[in-house]
Amino acid sequence: MKTLYLLRHAKSSWATPEQKDFDRPLDERGLEEAPQMAALLKARAEMPQLVVSSPALRALSTARIVCEQLGTPVDSIIENRQIYLAGSPKLQQLISLFDEAASSAMLVAHNPALTDLANDLAHAGIDNIPTCGLVTLELPIEHWAELLPGIGRLHRFEYPNQPD
Repeated sequence: MKTLYLLRHAKSSWATPEQKDFDRPLDERGLEEAPQMAALLKARAEMPQLVVSSPALRALSTARIVCEQLGTPVDSIIENRQIYLAGSPKLQQLISLFDEAASSAMLVAHNPALTDLANDLAHAGIDNIPTCGLVTLELPIEHWAELLPGIGRLHRFEYPNQPD
């Protein structure tokens, strides 16, 4: 059994409209919400063994904050440039190549691909993963390479300021 955490980057800043999308930093709300989402994982003692992130500043910053909160070395984050513009099929391909030693992994990425991925893997019925939203999928596989559309089960879908 593998566990896959899909984390959308936290809220980014649009304060500098001429700034390249890739270089947009987190805004104040994003800096508050990323630790909150990490606290949910920490409270349940859920520690992804592998963290793979888009290198876009807002995604990598989110991954770093989460790792810091969980006590995971920030330098263990794997950056993969292909994630930045990838669609669901490409993300599935990248996940299938994850280190087999990890029974749990977190992918920090962007929409709409992340929402599409959750729906493709688990028929989750999610309209939109909001910024800093976290989807936890249970995958009945022993090897990441066995990943197939529809194989997963939606375990949790959480996001900041979620109504009870």
